[in-house]
Amino acid sequence: MASSTRKWLVGCGIGCGGAIVLSIVAPLLFGLVMMRPLNKAIEVQDQLAAEMGARDAFSPPAGVVAPERLEAFLAVRQAVMPMCPKFTKFAEDLARMDDLGKQSDQPDKGEVFRALTRVSGSVVGMAGDIGQLNQLRNEALLARRMGLGEYTWLYVLAYHSWLGNPVPDTADEDDGDGDGDGPRVEKLRALVIGMMRRYAEAEAAAGRADQATLWRTEADRMEGAAAEIPFGAGGLPAAWAAAFEARGEELRAAWCGPMAEFELGQVRKSGMSVHSE
Repeated sequence: MASSTRKWLVGCGIGCGGAIVLSIVAPLLFGLVMMRPLNKAIEVQDQLAAEMGARDAFSPPAGVVAPERLEAFLAVRQAVMPMCPKFTKFAEDLARMDDLGKQSDQPDKGEVFRALTRVSGSVVGMAGDIGQLNQLRNEALLARRMGLGEYTWLYVLAYHSWLGNPVPDTADEDDGDGDGDGPRVEKLRALVIGMMRRYAEAEAAAGRADQATLWRTEADRMEGAAAEIPFGAGGLPAAWAAAFEARGEELRAAWCGPMAEFELGQVRKSGMSVHSE
């Protein structure tokens, strides 16, 4: 379960601009320096949608992923992986703050100050890091002529359904206080279910009624049970599993857990507020 410390800091860093950010850097500096990567990310994001279609409109073609499309997907993964250390450091800094907060004894004030300073620095750079991640991903998608919808489809099936990596429940979790970001995860789940239904239609049109029924039934199950992963972790149909296994070593090497919750988002900016959704 996501801690309140992490939830507040992530929300501060990517949602509201935040008290920490505004107390450390001047608003003008924040606007000129930290928003620049976000502006570029949004520009490339709009270009990607214009050229390759909206993410939500993607219709998966019949059959399993073609080798050339998996090659394109891996090229995009390789393009974004240099960002992984930044998100890993951010996660480690937050984990250290959580550990200090859970200590039964009063933690050393100097240690708390050092940990807070590290987290504050991470939060200051978080908006720019998210913007850079989105920009690198979308530029690589444009270069490989792959839309964000196709990328999302392959990412979810490969990393969640096949490899069994959990869907991130950190910044997205709603603790019941009404200010959670749970709808972002729900939006992704609804997006994938829609893709599964369109894929079932493509399979039916290709004369594979059994596969069409399989995917349609799974979409119904996910919808009714509020499940997040198609076929559950490790339960992907054999033909799809074999297609991913052919490039399994590369797929495994291109996974970054701390970055996962920001991988499939689209950046939205309004004034000093930044959202990855």
